[in-house]
Amino acid sequence: MDSHSFAQPSLSPTDFFNGLELAPPVPGPRSYKSRKYRPCDLCRQRQVACKIDVGPPCSLCASHGRQCTFVERPKKKRRPNVSSSNGEGSGVSGKLRKVFCISRATMLTSIPSLAAIQQYDVTAAQLSPGFITQYNEEQSFNGLNGHNGMGVDPDSSPNQLHHMGQNEDASPIHYMDPYLQMMQGGTRIRPLDSQAARCARFIGETGESNPYLLRHYRYDENDECTISKLTYRRIKSTSNQNAMPGEKGEPPVVFMLADDSMAQKGEPRVEEDVLAKHRSDINNMFTEQEALRLIGLFFRFVYPYFPILSKSEIFINGQISSSVLHTLPMSLLTAMYATALPFMLYDDLLATTIVHSPPSTHQLFRMSWIAVTQELHTPRLATLQACLLLLQRAPTNRYTTDTPWKTSLVGWTVSLAQILGLTKECSDWTSIPTWEMTLRKRLWYGVFIMDKWASLGAGMPSHIRSDDFDVLPLTDSDLEQPNLDPNSNGISSFLDPEADCTHFRLLSELTMILSDIMDSYYSLRATQRTSKDFTLSLDLARSLRSRLKMWNDSLPPALALRQPDRLDSRGLARLSGNPSLSLAYIVATMTLFRALLRPLENLTTVEEEDHGIVGSRSAVRAGARECAKEVVEFVENLGRGALDAFWHSWSRANFAIASSFLMQLLVTSESEAEQAEINDLLSRWRWAMRIGSGNTGNGLMSLGLLRLDGLLLENGTMQPATG
Repeated sequence: MDSHSFAQPSLSPTDFFNGLELAPPVPGPRSYKSRKYRPCDLCRQRQVACKIDVGPPCSLCASHGRQCTFVERPKKKRRPNVSSSNGEGSGVSGKLRKVFCISRATMLTSIPSLAAIQQYDVTAAQLSPGFITQYNEEQSFNGLNGHNGMGVDPDSSPNQLHHMGQNEDASPIHYMDPYLQMMQGGTRIRPLDSQAARCARFIGETGESNPYLLRHYRYDENDECTISKLTYRRIKSTSNQNAMPGEKGEPPVVFMLADDSMAQKGEPRVEEDVLAKHRSDINNMFTEQEALRLIGLFFRFVYPYFPILSKSEIFINGQISSSVLHTLPMSLLTAMYATALPFMLYDDLLATTIVHSPPSTHQLFRMSWIAVTQELHTPRLATLQACLLLLQRAPTNRYTTDTPWKTSLVGWTVSLAQILGLTKECSDWTSIPTWEMTLRKRLWYGVFIMDKWASLGAGMPSHIRSDDFDVLPLTDSDLEQPNLDPNSNGISSFLDPEADCTHFRLLSELTMILSDIMDSYYSLRATQRTSKDFTLSLDLARSLRSRLKMWNDSLPPALALRQPDRLDSRGLARLSGNPSLSLAYIVATMTLFRALLRPLENLTTVEEEDHGIVGSRSAVRAGARECAKEVVEFVENLGRGALDAFWHSWSRANFAIASSFLMQLLVTSESEAEQAEINDLLSRWRWAMRIGSGNTGNGLMSLGLLRLDGLLLENGTMQPATG
């Protein structure tokens, strides 16, 4: 296959505002003559061809010394009615009832007889993953040229457009806006993140826009109002709608829909020719089939453990539409490629095509970051998703920690989540589709998880306070099942039928406990209170230790701490990313014991003679040794199927934390027997990490091994590691 088989470049969120159009997903009956750019305002006004070589300005604007803008919308054209001349296959009085969810370019090239219909102009809109469902090739074109039109299926997915209206003469009205979704009761609604050329920003309580003031303005049928060229969208919720007269409802939730054109001069930004070159480079890296298979690998090996995308909007009946290559912005698409590349050996095609000279993951991540810096002025959910995948990137040097840039990126990501309003509980909102509500919740917990574990590994304060969000804990209904269509064989090689969708929910619950541990012991003031007060530290630990035990006891058998390699029906090892969850539990327990060990070194003579404190002291050290033994046995039992699976990026720091914990127990040993026990654990730990991080390993444990060897050498206890 020609490496240029998909000609249009990957698109950033602002590309459709600037005019890039979609290539048709299937060939039409006549040759397709695509315009690479939509006309600028001047060329549209003069009705002349808009010639742009690389980026704006066009030749006409350049000759007149004018700025090339794309602010004005195309003039509205009359939408003629189309009556059916063929009643076969409709079953409704000979009238065809079809829902067309395809772009204007696709419709006009593939169905010439319907060319007169004025469809939604995708050239004037920015597309999000929510549009992919409507753009799907098979759903859009199957049967449209024959007698069996695509009718309204009462059992069809609520994520697909199926609203059907009629005018006075009973002719069907076709709704071409790809952003309109269906809610229960037949209400048409726009996803918040799919506004044409506008990004949604949450209106906070103390800003210059007062949500309590905005609630008194008049809103149209789309729950929007415009004040001084700024559009606001209110969010309705069941809690406010069900409030009785005289009762106080929840505080109003309002978003400002800011037009992308308002941020055209925002700095810092990237030159358009740089972005255009990167799109071209990405286009040349993979064939269309290779690109789709990489996305499939992402959903097979990464998504079950980090579900920060809406799979239902990308997979249609178990199949990936090629439109995903055009609708996902460059920042997110390249980050997905880079994250999936380590798993290319598990795809039969990729293992023979790109394995010999694979694209550089460093280059892909760099392209993603460059695109993100441009999008930060007009952020969408896709911008946040790209940042989360950038945070999942492994360090370029397996023997060093992350640079301070990683901590800064965590702060940027948390700030983006706050700007996008992800800190608000949205399960009772009635103004956005269900898929968007569940995606927003998963995204928030993706940010929350990344912030807490990255902060733990870096030894830095968290960017998130518990008082600054009210998102309810995740439930199974907030997660998408591993396989959307069990009867579909379209992507049997992509989706793991045994992928565990509870991993992410359990991880979020564990992270909540870790967050409370850090707040109780490791904030600046909490450290001052607890590091010298053993009794206070014990009191705080009782409930936290109980919660950790309850969490561990609630694990299903497939996620148990001690288990051999998972095997498939043929007895072959199956890759599973669940061990990173087990390691996270052990490290969270270690973090609690580290806090309890601190005041033991600061006990006064009177406290050391207190029999109650002596007994508690022995119990704490016994529990710490048991935790150390647990992590050693965990690593010793890791199989190849676990080491080669997806691990969260902060897992690397967790191995180093475990090494530090073992050394702390060694240097504070209170008896020769305890010292001998810890020395034995250290020897086993060191050997297990050498096996796991050697030349054939993946570098997960390299940092932890280096830290351990350095500490042993400094302590004068370095011994040969043996099997």
